[in-house]
Amino acid sequence: MAGFVMAIAVSAYHALDRGLVRPLLPLERVGFDGELSRLHESDLREVLTGHLTGGLLSVDVEAIRAAVESLPWVATTTVRRVWPDALRITVDAHEPVAIWGNGALMTADAVVFRPSPLPDLALPDLAGPPGSAERVLERYRALAEQLEAVPLQPASLALNERRAWTLTLAGGGRLHLGRDSVDARLARFIAAWMEITDTGARELAVADLRYPDGFALRWQDED
Repeated sequence: MAGFVMAIAVSAYHALDRGLVRPLLPLERVGFDGELSRLHESDLREVLTGHLTGGLLSVDVEAIRAAVESLPWVATTTVRRVWPDALRITVDAHEPVAIWGNGALMTADAVVFRPSPLPDLALPDLAGPPGSAERVLERYRALAEQLEAVPLQPASLALNERRAWTLTLAGGGRLHLGRDSVDARLARFIAAWMEITDTGARELAVADLRYPDGFALRWQDED
C-alpha cells in the first residue's frame, strides 16, 4: 500500500517548559508511507506516544525510528524532517515466506518475527530447536527443489532435538529423513518413486528413508 499517508495530530508546543514556551518550528504533522497494509493506525499512535514532543529540530528521530521498528511487521524505518513542520516516516515491512514454530513467521533471510494475531497464510510450516531457523529454511528449500521432479508437494519440515528431519507433504504423507545423508536419501526415494506405476489414487502415509539401502512405505488406506 505504497503511498498511503496517515496524518497524526501533534501538539508539540506542550512539551517545552511544561507548556509555557512554544518551540521554534513546532512539529504539526507526521506522515507515513511505504508498506503499511499490515499496520494499524492505533498501533502507530501507541508506539509514538511520548516521542513527538518538542519542535521539528529537537525531536529525536532515532527514538522514533526504533519505536516504529518495535512493531512486529516492521523490518526497517526511515524518518525524515520535512520543513517546516512535519516528519515523514517510511516503513519497509517484513515479507514472510514460512510459518515458524509456535506463533511466528519467518522471512526469506530467516528473520523470525511474531505478529499478533498470526495471519492465516498459505505458507510452509517450519520448526526446529532455538537458533535453527536459518538451517531449517535452507534445508526446506533444498528438499523442495529436489521434489520438483515428482508430483509431491512439501508442506512442512521439522528438525527435532536429536537433529533428525521429518518432511510432511501436502497430502499428509510424512518422510522420515533421519540425521545424515538427507539429500542422498531423498534422491534415492525420488528415483524409486518415479518407477512406481501402480499407486493409482493412493496417498502416501509414511516413508521411512533411514534404511541404508532402501526405504519402507505405508499407504493411507492401509491399517
